[in-house]
Amino acid sequence: MCRLLGAASAAPATVEAVLGAGQRQVFADMARLHRDGWGTAWLDAEGVVRRHVRHTSGAGDAELESTLAAGPSTARIVHLRLATMGLACTRENTHPFVADGMAFAHNGSLEPAGPVDRLIGAEQRATLTGTTDSERYFAAVRTAAAGGAPVLDALVDTVAALRTAYPARSLNALLLTPTELFAVHASEGVPIPHGVFAASGIPVDRLPRHHVDAYYQMRTRRGEDGSVLFASSGLDVAGWDAVPAETVTRVDLATLTTESVPLSAASRRRLVA
Repeated sequence: MCRLLGAASAAPATVEAVLGAGQRQVFADMARLHRDGWGTAWLDAEGVVRRHVRHTSGAGDAELESTLAAGPSTARIVHLRLATMGLACTRENTHPFVADGMAFAHNGSLEPAGPVDRLIGAEQRATLTGTTDSERYFAAVRTAAAGGAPVLDALVDTVAALRTAYPARSLNALLLTPTELFAVHASEGVPIPHGVFAASGIPVDRLPRHHVDAYYQMRTRRGEDGSVLFASSGLDVAGWDAVPAETVTRVDLATLTTESVPLSAASRRRLVA
């Protein structure tokens, strides 16, 4: 159970510039609840995916706030972690995960491990460094892509297969490559984790926006400069649009054009894997 933020723009920009100064602080403040680490991945000037993570709380962490306010890039994802019970708060378990030139961050949990493990190839399994279901989700996507499928197809097919196997679990995620940004919104009907919120000790009236009624909702906004934003709940989303449910949305980083593909378009080959 985590928070996701993704941004893409034509020219290098900070998250604050694309999101807005007030919104940047709101996102950082969500680390009081999602306090089990934070991380970011971005494209550097050469178009290479880079990563920085901290497995300690982002609450009051000046480095998290500077990450949002500095470091311009044409594409970036940021993740605030609220760890699934029993999973360690270590660097190896902190999102985003980076492999094969891509970065991945997930909001949800996949239990038991069997269905996702069956989608992971031996080569991708050998690269796992942590114990999270989220890293295995990413490995399943990478396995599909390694077979020659375009990343969009690999992602749609993998999410559709996992959605069938885990109908009560959120598969919301962001995936960044040197040329594309993807947003997965696949969590329709997933129960809101009210018990987790209660255990945090934060009063209900102090929880971030929409956590008690639309925790797994993802929204998107197109800036006047053409920039594209994706975010999970917690921000002021006046003027934002809902990301279509049970879809994968692709942003072409060269043109900032978008397309949303329903999970129903997944190939039958992967659905029976």
